[in-house]
Amino acid sequence: MRFPNDTAFHLRMAALLVASLFLEHLANTRLEHWSAPQIGVVTFVLGLTWVVLFAAHYGNELQRRIRVLEDKLERTSELAEMLAEQTRQRRALPPM
Repeated sequence: MRFPNDTAFHLRMAALLVASLFLEHLANTRLEHWSAPQIGVVTFVLGLTWVVLFAAHYGNELQRRIRVLEDKLERTSELAEMLAEQTRQRRALPPM
């Protein structure tokens, strides 16, 4: 996707989908000459492809974030150990 956090976009799209389903139901019950279009195989496959691509993108982005956070955690742990060792050395008794 284009942006790191595109949750708002998908929430808007989901709201539009629910609204369109509701309006289609109303059109079927209120308009006598309304006939809903039939979805084709190509449209269905394209929709599923969009979902799969988004899931793959999200999974890859999540893996990248996890790797970055693991690296930060490792460097922070090393720094904490180094600082603790320095503190122990300062507090230790001088050699006799």
